[in-house]
Amino acid sequence: MVAKKFALAVLCCFVLISWGKAQERPNIIFVLADDLGYSDLSCYGNPSIATPFLDSMAANGIRATDYMVTSPSCTPSRASLLTGRYASRYNLPDPIGPGSPLGLPDEEVTIAEMLKEVGYRTALIGKWHLGDEHDFHHPTAQGFDSFFGMLYSHDYRDPYVKTDTAIKIFRNRKSEIQRPDDSNLSRIYSEEVIRFIKQQQQDQPFFLYYAHNMPHLPVALAAEADRMKQLQFGGALGAVVEDLDKQLALMWKALEAQGLADNTIFIFSSDNGPWIEYPVRMGGDGVTKNWHAGTAGMFRGSKAQTYEGGVRVPFIVYWKDHTPRGSMLRHAISNLDVLPTIADWTGARLPEQRELDGQSIAPLLTGEVKERFFEHRPIYLVNHGKAEAVRVGSWKYRELPAGVNNNSGKPYPAAKELFNVSYDPSERTNVIDEFPDKTKELKILFDAFNATSK
Repeated sequence: MVAKKFALAVLCCFVLISWGKAQERPNIIFVLADDLGYSDLSCYGNPSIATPFLDSMAANGIRATDYMVTSPSCTPSRASLLTGRYASRYNLPDPIGPGSPLGLPDEEVTIAEMLKEVGYRTALIGKWHLGDEHDFHHPTAQGFDSFFGMLYSHDYRDPYVKTDTAIKIFRNRKSEIQRPDDSNLSRIYSEEVIRFIKQQQQDQPFFLYYAHNMPHLPVALAAEADRMKQLQFGGALGAVVEDLDKQLALMWKALEAQGLADNTIFIFSSDNGPWIEYPVRMGGDGVTKNWHAGTAGMFRGSKAQTYEGGVRVPFIVYWKDHTPRGSMLRHAISNLDVLPTIADWTGARLPEQRELDGQSIAPLLTGEVKERFFEHRPIYLVNHGKAEAVRVGSWKYRELPAGVNNNSGKPYPAAKELFNVSYDPSERTNVIDEFPDKTKELKILFDAFNATSK
């Protein structure tokens, strides 16, 4: 790790001297919600929840309707986002908890590490969930100059999870807040985000990874009491999502006050679909109800599943004078594409000796290339370290053996399915017998992943 840090420091100094115009690079804010469903925002069709700030960013930027995370649960999804590589390449198949020896390996290169090479100041505020307090698993060992937040989800406590580890909010490696109340998380994070923004100057670009804990269950305890009393629509979920939207509006206002908004790329998404089929343990507080979980709209499935509801989530990008105003992107894209796209926009060098699984979608997001002329490589949906589905365009082949649902405990049969999610986005009709040639083509791709993904 020492060698890694030294190499990054040398490269950073060299690049700053050679480029000399770091301020011309765009700032980047990536906001990642936790377990937010496809239809939990009003701009994605929710009739009860009002999200005016995110709606305005979508109206002035670009809104994707077929953006997928490549794993339907926290840890592997976040790992893939930050590295541009399937988490199955480095043994992060499932969410990890306190004390786990697993974490993001030292040799993986994150977006933060990549951007530090071209002079960016980097910060993580919010949830990490890619390793405990082990040395090189920590955010500050993975390219982030500063870290303020939790190492995992706020439900790693009684009665939700049996553990003797207390929930903590860290500042870098030092515990700053012990057992924070859920109802204070949004305010605590928002104040830290605004503090960070007020420290920024126009002569050095920054990358802020703002990974909120909400609306991951439990959400009822995260809604301010007075907010709940005033709320007419949306319930506890609505209170949490609307509060997140309000805090993001305050963040953007602070950015404008610093004169930084016009040169800032804003990206918003979620780490996976809503936890509709949450386990019994999550109701152990006597408060959590099934309507507290988010919604996936017309899509079938839930968090932890590779049906569309578990992997298809909102994706909003706004960059003044670069993203076409009020555009909708319907092309199949994934969270693996974020790192190479940011590299394109910043002139950063792609990680060396790391085979990337994503590709730059910058031309799609800026409207330079029409969707019909853009070819995206196959997108694999990986669960528990193995591929369960592959998407090529609108065709989706899904295969998994019989097993038991980790959340409900109910058995499910083996499945071999083919869907065209363009004309059947709800995955209602398995057309595997109607399209044998397409099934054969995708089956070959599917089998190749599990044989070569390590």
